[in-house]
Order: sequence, then structure tokens, then C-alpha cells
Amino acid sequence: MRTLILVIALAAAAPAAAQDYRGIAAAQEAQRIADAQAARSRDIVTTNELSTLQAQVQTNQALSDISGLRVRPAVPTVPFNPHAPTARIDVGKFASIPDATLAASNARVRAAAENRR
Repeated sequence: MRTLILVIALAAAAPAAAQDYRGIAAAQEAQRIADAQAARSRDIVTTNELSTLQAQVQTNQALSDISGLRVRPAVPTVPFNPHAPTARIDVGKFASIPDATLAASNARVRAAAENRR
């Protein structure tokens, strides 16, 4: 029974022992290169998706800004009361120019306007 197990084990190990180590190393290197290319492809796809999402967010923000500009603000209405007292304005606080000074300024402006070269 032991010899049968030993024969089966040796038979299973024979194909592994007969393999070329350079072929195994080349296959492993090819697998590493394929994995690296797949990782690069995934990175490019992820970057493209992020760029697309960023463009969509910017577009949505611009559209919401535009729609926000279309909305007119609510203007408060002041109720009109015909029986309300009239407003009193203190005219003493306004700027005043004496009539003589105003007339002299007006005369200088008219003289300058008539004196065209």
C-alpha cells in the first residue's frame, strides 16, 4: 500500500519536475505585465469617470445659478392709507445756494458755452 502511494506521488511530481524554469519565469513576468496594464487601464477609466462627474457637477451648478437668477425677489408691498398724515420734511437740512451765487454761476456757464473757438 505504501509503495502504491509512493508511486502515485512520484507520478504526480514528475510533470512538475520536467517543467522549464525559464518558461515559468517568463509566464510569471507576462502575468505581472498584464496585471500592470490592467491596473493602468482601471486607473484611466477611473480618472475619466471622475472627470465626467466633475463636469456634470459644474454643469448642474451653472444651471442652478442661472435658474436662481431667473427668480425675482419678493418685493414687500407697503399698504396705502389715504387717511395717514403727510410726512414733514425739514428743509433746513438741505443744501442751499444763494440766488446771487447761482445766477453768477449760470452767467459764467452761458458765457463759456457761447465762446466757442
